[in-house]
Amino acid sequence: MKDERYDSTSYSDSTRTKRLNGTGMFFLVTTILLLGAGVFLSADSIHKSKQATALSAELSSSEKRYTDLDSKYSAALSEIESYRGKNATLDSILAIKEKSIIDMRANLSSERKKRQLSEGEYKSQLTDLNSMITGLTTKIDSLQRENRVLMVQKDSLGNDISQKQTTISELQTTNTTLNQKVTVASLLIPSNIVVEGVKDKSNGKESETNHASKVQHLKVCFDVPQNKVSEAGSKTFMIRVLDPSGAVLATDNQGSGMFSSVESGNQMQYTTSTTVDYQQQAQAGLCTHWSQATPFQPGNYTVEIYQDGYLIGKQTLALK
Repeated sequence: MKDERYDSTSYSDSTRTKRLNGTGMFFLVTTILLLGAGVFLSADSIHKSKQATALSAELSSSEKRYTDLDSKYSAALSEIESYRGKNATLDSILAIKEKSIIDMRANLSSERKKRQLSEGEYKSQLTDLNSMITGLTTKIDSLQRENRVLMVQKDSLGNDISQKQTTISELQTTNTTLNQKVTVASLLIPSNIVVEGVKDKSNGKESETNHASKVQHLKVCFDVPQNKVSEAGSKTFMIRVLDPSGAVLATDNQGSGMFSSVESGNQMQYTTSTTVDYQQQAQAGLCTHWSQATPFQPGNYTVEIYQDGYLIGKQTLALK
């Protein structure tokens, strides 16, 4: 009996030990699983954190690429604007390039709202823009060289034109001088200039008088010489009569008028005129009369004779 109880107790202890060992294993396994799950979750969290950090970095890089490209497009458009208005051919090229850049910039702005810009895409667009700017710069340099050549040619042509204009001006001056010399040489310088105060007689004839109160007309007579240089034809002589105060006697309805004086370059008033049919022969006794409504005043009267604007004769008359 004693041996049987001993065996029962021993069995119970053994069973209890086995149960304890089973529970420990359960807790051990559970602990290991929990630790494994914790490690997994921690690793997953770290992985996702790294992914988020990488995504954030990529988004930041993408935004920087967009911003950089937009800035470069703005700079390119500003550079294009700085060349505008200098050359018609260049302006047409600039308009085409400007539209291309504006389209590229608009497309970039649209893509910016939709997706990220990769490093490869950034470099591709940057290459396209730089290529466009390089081509434009090359074309501008070419046009500027052509413009410099044209400017040199223009300056040369301008100098040539200036020299020719100077030559023409000199020839015109020489021609004017020669014409003046021919004109002067062809003048009919009057001789025997006589100025008289006259009054009408009852028989229709005239009598000379130097009494101012009796003078009804001033009579101017002169001879025309032969001059072979002067061409045949009508020759007009302008006669100016200056009263004792120096004023020109003139009345429009009695044939007075204006002429241009070569010597003074001014317009001058004349008293009367007379025209001669010159046939390259000397003519004597050419006379003209001047009458006025008011009485003649005592004093010295001066008579000047002009032809083609030149003073060719002068005489005085003293009335008492």
